[in-house]
Amino acid sequence: MATSFTQDLIKPAVEMVSQIFKEGEIYKKAGVMLSGIVPDESIQGNLFKTDAKNSSRKLMDMLDNINFSQRDDVLKFASSGTKRNWKMRQELRSPRYTTRWEELFEIS
Repeated sequence: MATSFTQDLIKPAVEMVSQIFKEGEIYKKAGVMLSGIVPDESIQGNLFKTDAKNSSRKLMDMLDNINFSQRDDVLKFASSGTKRNWKMRQELRSPRYTTRWEELFEIS
């Protein structure tokens, strides 16, 4: 199923985690890579099925625009949680010359 709606991805992910999670086990934070991602405009639609996802697409566009303009996740889904008891380790992070003006080299 092709989707660009975050909620469509969160629901099966939460279901899968609940199947493998074991109480009392020690876990470490890890990342997940998704492949085969293409722009939603490149998916061929169904001629006989109406696009019920139009309002979902508008909602996601609105959330993405607000979060991008604030440079922080101001709006998020409830499954993301509100309290973070971990912090991203940034001591080994590469400089972000292409996305942050304040990190550009200055030549006097």
